[in-house]
Amino acid sequence: MEKKILERKGKRFSMNNGIKLEKLLNKKLPMEYKKFLDSQGLISENGKEVYGFSPNLDINKIPCVIGATNLYKKIYNLKDNELVVSFDELENSPILLNIEDGKIYSIDIQNNRKLLYGNFLEFLKMLKEE
Repeated sequence: MEKKILERKGKRFSMNNGIKLEKLLNKKLPMEYKKFLDSQGLISENGKEVYGFSPNLDINKIPCVIGATNLYKKIYNLKDNELVVSFDELENSPILLNIEDGKIYSIDIQNNRKLLYGNFLEFLKMLKEE
């Protein structure tokens, strides 16, 4: 079986990134996020960042979703079903993907969560429109 590789600005992204991340986290990811990981891996351009995963990323640092989540986990008392997929500089708050309901939330330092988007695709669409 041939492994498909996509080139994005000199980085290599495997069509299996979603599955690899699920295995590392031992958690099931929403299909929209898995497809994003497989097709793009991450976004980092024009001041917009969406954290992702690829085996060639340092998992302890941003832009890896694992590094971002670990960085903010204690500060914001994140739940086990939340991944940090971006950061809102204007609001100074992490943007969370709830892997159980697939929705996107922001969180403030007092742990107040605000629903932003009904799913990951709505979040990506908003980024493209900005």
